[in-house]
Amino acid sequence: MTQTNTPPNQPSQRPAGQQGGGQHFGPGPRGGPMGMMMKGDKARDFGGTMRRLLQYLSAYALPFTVVTLFAIASTVFNIFGPKVLGQATTKLFEGVMAQIAGTGGIDFAYIANILIIMAILYLLASVFSFVQGWIMSGVSAKVTYQFRKDIAGKINRLPLRYFDGTTQGEVLSRVTNDVDTVSQTLNQSLSQIITSAVTVVGILIMMLTISWQMTLISMLVVPLSLVFIMFIVGRSQKYFKQQQDFLGHVNGHVEEMYGGHQVMKAFNGEAKSVATFDGFNTTLYSSAWKSQFLSGLMMPVMGFIGNLGYVGVAVLGGYLAARDLITVGDIQAFIQYVRSFQQPLSQLANISNVLQQTAAAAERVFKFLDEAEETPDVEAALEPSGVQGEV
Repeated sequence: MTQTNTPPNQPSQRPAGQQGGGQHFGPGPRGGPMGMMMKGDKARDFGGTMRRLLQYLSAYALPFTVVTLFAIASTVFNIFGPKVLGQATTKLFEGVMAQIAGTGGIDFAYIANILIIMAILYLLASVFSFVQGWIMSGVSAKVTYQFRKDIAGKINRLPLRYFDGTTQGEVLSRVTNDVDTVSQTLNQSLSQIITSAVTVVGILIMMLTISWQMTLISMLVVPLSLVFIMFIVGRSQKYFKQQQDFLGHVNGHVEEMYGGHQVMKAFNGEAKSVATFDGFNTTLYSSAWKSQFLSGLMMPVMGFIGNLGYVGVAVLGGYLAARDLITVGDIQAFIQYVRSFQQPLSQLANISNVLQQTAAAAERVFKFLDEAEETPDVEAALEPSGVQGEV
């Protein structure tokens, strides 16, 4: 595909006689493929943008507090499950060994009680998870509504020169794509951050109560995971920012070409329009697949690293069980915890990519809300005197 490389400071390339407002084609008044935004830099202020987003959400502090408490409760009940199940496994193993030795049998009543306790734990965890998800969906919808309401009000207060220098599709992209990105993060990722963090801490405590030696083995892979996560985050952040920028550029160009189709045809702008679109679309394609490819590496590599720790735990657990230092149920519970421990780490790794995209989207929205507004008329303005009406 053809790609244009117009210098950033090149003036508007509208047809002769079309330098004023109204529909136009080509790169637009910003020059080049959206001027300096071609670089696709990282979010200028990731921390500042996220802090401002949290301040924006401060009006919903009470629902967020309830969601946090319910997410913690749901996670705690889930964490206790493997430990309780390990007791049933130990009792079953002891009963089987007693049958083989001819000294007893399996205590099914004890195992049944354990299973009932597990059912209650998982039921409570599901209830808390459902309630916090329901509350979070409502909060996400309200925040999205407030964002779009603020943007709509901002549009009415902007001067005409802003719209002469910005395509309609670019503005629409702030209202739709960028706000939707923030909304999806609130609805799906925010509560997951809480549950993943609580899961990591809770599982670590439960693992230490079983065997500090096996816990040490399983923790050896954590630094390796963190190094990989930092590497991926550092490489993918700029592509997420570029993807969000050029999604707006493509929308703006397409909307502009459809809205001003007759003007574009009248001045034989088809070739220039296609070339500009190819430039935007090529950059969007490149940034999209790079960001998705890098973020897609998280799960398989984290799974491989987790399997290394799993093998070490299995070998050491077998050795400790052979020396009667831990029970079979403890090994079973610990292996479940090792598996569960890797999952929230992988989720946090994926969420880090989501937060980058969210920061890029929120930065664009806040930048729009911070645009200079139309200066209001002076109330006590001087009126001309001695007007005779002559031309």
